[in-house]
Amino acid sequence: MSSSLCAQEKSNTARQNLALVGGRIYPDPFSKPISDGIVLIENGKITAVGAKGRVHVPPGFDTVDCTGKTIVAGFWNSHVHFTEPKWEGAASLPATQLNTQLQQMLTRYGFTSVVDTGSDLPNTVAIRKRIQSGDVIGPRILTAGFPLYPHDGIPYYVTESVPSALVKQLPQPATPEEAVRAVDEDVAQGADIIKLFVVSIVTRDGKHTTLPMSLPIVQAATAEAHRKGKLVFAHPSTNEGVELVLQGNVDVLAHTTEEAVGWTPAIVNRLKAANVSLIPTLTLFSGEDGPDANHQGILQEVKSYSDAGGQILFGTDIGFITDYRLLTREYELLGRAGLNYRQVLATLTTTPAKRLGFAATAGRITTGQDADLAVLDSDPADDITAFSRIKMTLRQGHIIYRAEGQ
Repeated sequence: MSSSLCAQEKSNTARQNLALVGGRIYPDPFSKPISDGIVLIENGKITAVGAKGRVHVPPGFDTVDCTGKTIVAGFWNSHVHFTEPKWEGAASLPATQLNTQLQQMLTRYGFTSVVDTGSDLPNTVAIRKRIQSGDVIGPRILTAGFPLYPHDGIPYYVTESVPSALVKQLPQPATPEEAVRAVDEDVAQGADIIKLFVVSIVTRDGKHTTLPMSLPIVQAATAEAHRKGKLVFAHPSTNEGVELVLQGNVDVLAHTTEEAVGWTPAIVNRLKAANVSLIPTLTLFSGEDGPDANHQGILQEVKSYSDAGGQILFGTDIGFITDYRLLTREYELLGRAGLNYRQVLATLTTTPAKRLGFAATAGRITTGQDADLAVLDSDPADDITAFSRIKMTLRQGHIIYRAEGQ
């Protein structure tokens, strides 16, 4: 079949009955895989899953031969950004342009759901609306919109990369009352989560230094977000940031801390007891040539949290990192941190679906779930980097990405 966007647009608008036939199916990360299996899809939902001989393809179904491939639930990327200049004016950009950009950044890597942890809120909401309407082909988008920063504490890399007019809009609450208002404004404009920079790295007198958010402001913002039913993500930067997360009742660490020396068993136990999820973003800290000696401490942070049974969500900071191909390294790095392929699959599927409130419809390959699927070229049980080699991505039963030659 053709891999052109035109063909994908047609598949996105047509409600078709589809059968994926012959692949190795992982119904969820920890169940026994189904060899030579079949997935039936009707009206965007999975209606049957099983081995050939147990599941039969009804008349009128289009079939996709998945022999030699592996079928898993569609991936979640829980840390992305729509902040590159190419996203500006999304409400009026040509649909074909947005389709291409979403494919290049997300869907070609199997992502059917993403969490934007900071961007121009009206612009990201416009992208989401166009996807939801069927005008544009892309993943489910949850967004934080405008993050909250410490008072007079916009990070130096934000001021260097974001247009000055937008920087002026970024909330920097000086009081708990201002923090509550900022949360309310984000939610009113369509934010699904709230993001806090509990520690910013700022420039003072020509040098980079850390600036923490005051604990009362963290607590006020988090309490208001929770009152409105929203999870709170935090950028910690330092051990002080992790402490603010714990005392402030934050839900998700958007990164590991870069001060691995202070990541103690006591901290791990406190984070797990508080049900804090961790997004490692290991590639962000690994350097262009791969992990160095300092990076080993960050890998150990992730390993210690995984070993303790803490929730880990896959995320890459894509959008801030603009070399998209580089981010396929994340799977190898998670493996170096001690996660096996089943644990990595959980970070991509069931764990984020549950944490973000979509477990009833996403994260598994089972009857009644949305047909959000990724077809891999091989089995990650044999090679963990197979997660990065996507042959096909489906969102609610529509083929939204197909590799050349498939």
